[in-house]
Amino acid sequence: MLGRRGFLLAALACRQFAATAARAEDVSGEPREATVQFRKMMEGNVQFVFGPFLTNIFNAVEHIANQNNGKLLLFSGATAAHDAIGKPGHDYLLRTWNWDAGPAGFGQLMIDYLKKLNTKKVAMLFQNDAFGRTAVDIYTGLFKEAGIELQVEQFEPGTKDFSAVLAKLAAGKPDILFPSYSDAVLYDIVRQATESGFANRFFLVRGSIEPALKNKDAIVDYIAYVPKYFEEAEKSEPKVKAFIENYKKTFNREFPYDQAPLCSSSCYNHVYMLVQAMQNAGIVDDVSRIRSALQAMAYDGLWKIRYDKTGEVVFGFDVAHVRKGGSIEIVKYDPT
Repeated sequence: MLGRRGFLLAALACRQFAATAARAEDVSGEPREATVQFRKMMEGNVQFVFGPFLTNIFNAVEHIANQNNGKLLLFSGATAAHDAIGKPGHDYLLRTWNWDAGPAGFGQLMIDYLKKLNTKKVAMLFQNDAFGRTAVDIYTGLFKEAGIELQVEQFEPGTKDFSAVLAKLAAGKPDILFPSYSDAVLYDIVRQATESGFANRFFLVRGSIEPALKNKDAIVDYIAYVPKYFEEAEKSEPKVKAFIENYKKTFNREFPYDQAPLCSSSCYNHVYMLVQAMQNAGIVDDVSRIRSALQAMAYDGLWKIRYDKTGEVVFGFDVAHVRKGGSIEIVKYDPT
């Protein structure tokens, strides 16, 4: 199972579809190391690279990829890749994580779900960093279009005590709190918000449902974007069941349900989709034809996947609605 530390997996097109060679480099989130390893891949005539998934790593290797435009396909889940998609010199780029906005955007569809719950006002509390500012910009527009009032506050990285900013947000009497994007702070925010009596209803588009389950008797609603809720999918989707069984057999360990959704932005289904595109195109080493084949097809694996006209992925996802006591309702969306 892949983490989010800038993992790069390079696949070298070979003579036969079933004999694609591959190697992996974990650059541990270090831009300098990523630059070194990516340059080696380009010098080795690697044509298909899965990753990076971190913006700092994508920014570090982008200029090298630009120099090799037309010679490779880079399958990146990085947020920064969204801004680069479709720009001159970026024919090599495909983005493997779906975007928040747009008709098929998971953020847009989740806000539509909030509207069905008669939500009128949302308080957004996000970390003051590059992604936090990006998220505020995205969701300010989405909530405005939805006719939902939005109050925004940001906190500095490393914050542990959220009492002051939560009290400030409480003055606006929001229906739902939209906290930050990682479990590292979500645990503290959810606990402090419920203990103070400020909020017991939460909405999030990144992070897990574990903070809700840990505070299951204090929350009322916890509505979270989950690329796939594997615990339920295992019971009803044969492909998911087989994937989990194969994982346990291969690695001789328990299946990491909390990390499994990260596959949606990494290289499990995307590798199989690439092979299918090679078969459809009838060639393994013409990246332009293979890109066209990828954008002309849909793939039905653990997720249903397609690429839009810019090269950004669209895939189905789940909304996990956790209620008081820990009951979980899964609402499925298929924008593909």
